[in-house]
Amino acid sequence: MVLEFRRDESKDSIVLIASDRGKRPVIYGSQPSCPFCRGSESTTPPTRFALPTQKDWRVRAFDNVFALVGTEGKYVDVNSFNPASYAFGRHEVIVESDVHEELFHELGELQLKFVFNVYKNRFVELELEEGAKYVHLFKNHGRNAGASIEHEHSQILTFPFVPELIMREISSIEESGKKGKCLICDLLSKESENLLLDNDHFSAICPSFSRFANEIWIIPKAHISSIAELGDEQGLAMMKLLRECIRRVHFIVKDYNVIYHNAPRGMKSHFHIEIYPRSGYWAGVELGTGIIVNPKSEKDALLTLKAVK
Repeated sequence: MVLEFRRDESKDSIVLIASDRGKRPVIYGSQPSCPFCRGSESTTPPTRFALPTQKDWRVRAFDNVFALVGTEGKYVDVNSFNPASYAFGRHEVIVESDVHEELFHELGELQLKFVFNVYKNRFVELELEEGAKYVHLFKNHGRNAGASIEHEHSQILTFPFVPELIMREISSIEESGKKGKCLICDLLSKESENLLLDNDHFSAICPSFSRFANEIWIIPKAHISSIAELGDEQGLAMMKLLRECIRRVHFIVKDYNVIYHNAPRGMKSHFHIEIYPRSGYWAGVELGTGIIVNPKSEKDALLTLKAVK
């Protein structure tokens, strides 16, 4: 098995080689062999954290068998003098329901509370891991979004460095802060015409610069840096808004990604969630130039999403 970060000097970027990822099982439809179902705990690594209890769990976290990173080696800074390093880190799965057929947008309020608190617990613990510079929490739903198992779940992993895209975001937020207002805070006013949904603590918008058709961002009204700073009331408000956004996206297209943008350890940012509906594929322009073609404007997205009843 190869787990390595490698530098592509031609583009000054890092590639992650994880040779066992292709061996992941593909499980769709109701099957007795699903490793995420209640009763299948022996087919997965031991539980890291579960709620309400480890025995009678409804949400459960454990190590990913087909991890993108590992703990059997050391990370050495990847640069022009050292073009490759062992991909050090931790990678976990968070199973969001003990019911195989239950979809995220069908979760009840108590289940949403469990999911939020498992997210928060794993984020806080992994952020304290030795060598962890960035904790990445994300959800893939559906084949086109990269999910190999249908049973609802998210994933969380650590990186021994801050990924370039996140570092650019942090730098932009820091620069805007020097001018008096956080870039993400400012979005809430600049994109006010693109508001989809709202509650006391969060706003959901369809940004004018969306990369995906029907893309949604969920932004806290308070300036907080990570999910770790959310209390129970804010956490539930976030999860209920996320559930409704996903319900509308799922009505239109079945596959989507959810990405949680948290500040790296020791840095400041503005926490937010980005939802990417996956109704198409990136092709020659996107892959060859980095310029993303979105076939749908934010106004069309708002019309589509608001029409979902």
